[in-house]
Amino acid sequence: MPKSQGYTADFLGDARRAAGYTQKEVADKTGIPLGTIRRWEQGQNDPDMGSLMQLAELYNASLDSMIGLASVNGVIRPIPSETIAVPLLGSIAAGTPIKMIAVEDTYDIPAEVHNSYPKAFLLKVTGESMNRVLPNGCYALINPCDTVEHPMKAYAVCVNGFDATIKRVKVLENGYELIPDSNDPTFRPQIYDYNEPDTDPVTVIGQVVWYMVPFGFEI
Repeated sequence: MPKSQGYTADFLGDARRAAGYTQKEVADKTGIPLGTIRRWEQGQNDPDMGSLMQLAELYNASLDSMIGLASVNGVIRPIPSETIAVPLLGSIAAGTPIKMIAVEDTYDIPAEVHNSYPKAFLLKVTGESMNRVLPNGCYALINPCDTVEHPMKAYAVCVNGFDATIKRVKVLENGYELIPDSNDPTFRPQIYDYNEPDTDPVTVIGQVVWYMVPFGFEI
């Protein structure tokens, strides 16, 4: 992970203190080394998206507040001035899977993020099944991969070869469990067990490593 630009570090300590935790308590609850948490808050380097999601859940804070797009109290922060355009390839359902639709468009992301994930692309999130970590209407940055290297992290997957969705992914002995992360309890995990007949195939597209909210997005 490259050296932090400070826009994430500015808010990590604020979010932790607002939640009433010490750095040691966060380390004990998350399993993240205390020294790592200190370096994040000092701006020496930045946490990855999975760790940010873990902290946001512990602090009961929006992921916006953890990545510098908004402060804990909702004040919008500008992204760094150095940016690189990346492609928006289509829409992806964070709820009932929908067919991916190619979109010829590009959006600017921080150069630091792009340099960390040079092959990544954006997908639009629609739906509320991941709203604790990915708000409806945001653009998720997907780092391409075809395997789940970090179980229970958020991944974009294709169901049936053409329906796309973002979920936390648990690897089963012969299949996958797709798990929502939503404030809406009606969203339930879905199991795709290849030992069962007529199970839809699941293909991993990539891991969610960052997200952005477009201009005019309502928080």
